[in-house]
Amino acid sequence: MFIKGDQSIWIERPFGCSMVVAGPGIAREQHDFADEDALQKYQMAIADRLASAGWLLWGVNRQRRNGLERRAGTRGNDRRRSTEVPVSDRSAR
Repeated sequence: MFIKGDQSIWIERPFGCSMVVAGPGIAREQHDFADEDALQKYQMAIADRLASAGWLLWGVNRQRRNGLERRAGTRGNDRRRSTEVPVSDRSAR
């Protein structure tokens, strides 16, 4: 979903190589493509066109615009496995 002010545009892929663009308002268009490649090229082009016109991709731009640097926060425990062998296992070798 793209948003701009109080308006929204939804891009849906209901089945196969079809795409529905709904909005803003009551506008609605269905596009059918010969193959997946053609559909993806159109989807990327329309996303670029909307972004250039000031539309924000909700979820992506929302996170970027919250003013917080996500890498600046502290992280929890490191989830990676330790390469060190526990002391109790060393005696078994």
